[in-house]
Amino acid sequence: MPLFKAPRDPAESETVTLVLIIEDEKDLRSGLAQALSRAQFDVAEAEDGEEGYAAILALRPDLVLCDISMPGLRGDQLLRRLRRDHPDLDRTPFLFLTALADRDSVLAGQELGADDYLTKPVDLKLLIGLIRQRLDQAERWGQSYLGEFESERRRFLDTLSARTRLSFLSAADVLNRLGDAVLLFNGSAELVFANRAARRLLDQDDGIVVQNGRLVATRGEDTRRIRDMLKAIQGGGPGQPSLHLSIERPSGRRPYAMRIARLEGGPGLDDGSGALAAVFLSDPEVRPRPSEASLVELYGLTQAEARTVADLATGLSVDEAAEMQHISRNTVHHYLKAAFRKTGTTRQSEMIAVVLSSATVEPGADDGGGG
Repeated sequence: MPLFKAPRDPAESETVTLVLIIEDEKDLRSGLAQALSRAQFDVAEAEDGEEGYAAILALRPDLVLCDISMPGLRGDQLLRRLRRDHPDLDRTPFLFLTALADRDSVLAGQELGADDYLTKPVDLKLLIGLIRQRLDQAERWGQSYLGEFESERRRFLDTLSARTRLSFLSAADVLNRLGDAVLLFNGSAELVFANRAARRLLDQDDGIVVQNGRLVATRGEDTRRIRDMLKAIQGGGPGQPSLHLSIERPSGRRPYAMRIARLEGGPGLDDGSGALAAVFLSDPEVRPRPSEASLVELYGLTQAEARTVADLATGLSVDEAAEMQHISRNTVHHYLKAAFRKTGTTRQSEMIAVVLSSATVEPGADDGGGG
């Protein structure tokens, strides 16, 4: 896994930027590495998908430049596995190189979250400009979006007593293990917490975002309804029923389902600084991935069986699960048969319903206890 550092003036204080190139064509990979090094990027190389996947986890590059058609683990398969198993790396810009500029390849990559495509032969000026553009976007997102959540979280925690703060952080850990997005708002309708699922949903920027601590929908009508519902919930008394709303999405995907519920404030939580309303958001296009460890513990599945069940629970087909794990379709069916027996089910849909209702959601590594 070669790693090249661009020559720099020792007096320079600019942040080092690491680009990982995953490409099986040695001459092309070497040429790209030299060009990016001359453009003042540090560069790491990987010659196939498996080596590239390991390099991403070990090096945490600022951007990945990846060929899509490689022997073994393809670029699109690599990205699918990365998005599935390491949600903490969701914001790493990912650019695909491909000689197959067909519509299906482009759409498949975009569905997985690829940031852009470049066709071979590569225009180096275009590539360098695109890399700088994507890195700049990622930096602005990190400063504004994450900074907004973190500053609001710190402000909220500062208002709590030590005992209440501990209770809140314990509750946050529980909420981060839920598959549905959960957002908590104080008496001023300001966001004070977003669990991991909520941050991932908001990051899609597909119908709803957070701006200045407030939920804002793409449609002004939805934004007004959210504001009115929060006001109604927070102004109601004990036993206030939940309110429901459907949020349209510019992508054309099925609308988000939103439920807003009143939280009964305890000591220190009813003065406008605590969480008095909870918003639950469900994305009908996404299924939570059950924790493989919990499947092993709860049902006695083997690790291979647990991974297969978790893959199918997220909506993958048998063929897709087989391709993802580099095993045969018959092997997947063998694992399924064992899982049916151990979970006491007889059909795939029944088994998935059982594991989703009992197993915890696969945790990511990006959480520090709040939003």
